[in-house]
Amino acid sequence: MRILSVFVIILIILSACSNGYQTLEEAVQSHWKTPIKVINEDRENQLVYYLDQNQHVLGVYELNDNKYKYDNEQSVGMTFTSEAGLPFLVSANHFEGVGNVIHGAITTDEHTVEKFVLHYKNGETQEVDATNNTFITEYPPFLTKDPVLFFEEMENAVGYDVNGEIIEIWDRNAEIKN
Repeated sequence: MRILSVFVIILIILSACSNGYQTLEEAVQSHWKTPIKVINEDRENQLVYYLDQNQHVLGVYELNDNKYKYDNEQSVGMTFTSEAGLPFLVSANHFEGVGNVIHGAITTDEHTVEKFVLHYKNGETQEVDATNNTFITEYPPFLTKDPVLFFEEMENAVGYDVNGEIIEIWDRNAEIKN
């Protein structure tokens, strides 16, 4: 009987541990040996943008009963540099249960990005508030291509500071030449 009681207690403890973490950062960190830093979150779509050293990663998390769960199955990680100007990332991906998402960042310690404005070939623009020099946004309904062909419809993206001054411009045509 005593062995059965100990076994039941161990099962209860193990099941409590697998039900999630108190914070999103703890949930994400549980999958990495190196320290990570959560820098942006889309709570509505349950997307998390974090840094693993110099790698920018976007992934999907779950929040159930105030506990966070995360796995790397749907995460996408990128490192990026620039030979001219500040490093500027623009990317589009599809996440199961979320849909098509556009995300990106400007890497700089000298500037704070207030907003990003995405310019499309059809003349439409999309303004996105920045968080820690990053952005996450839903795919606009006027885009017809899937994320693999996203850049066929993208013209450029601009990062602005709080005064409306341009910090950096990402230009699709410059990316194609490189």
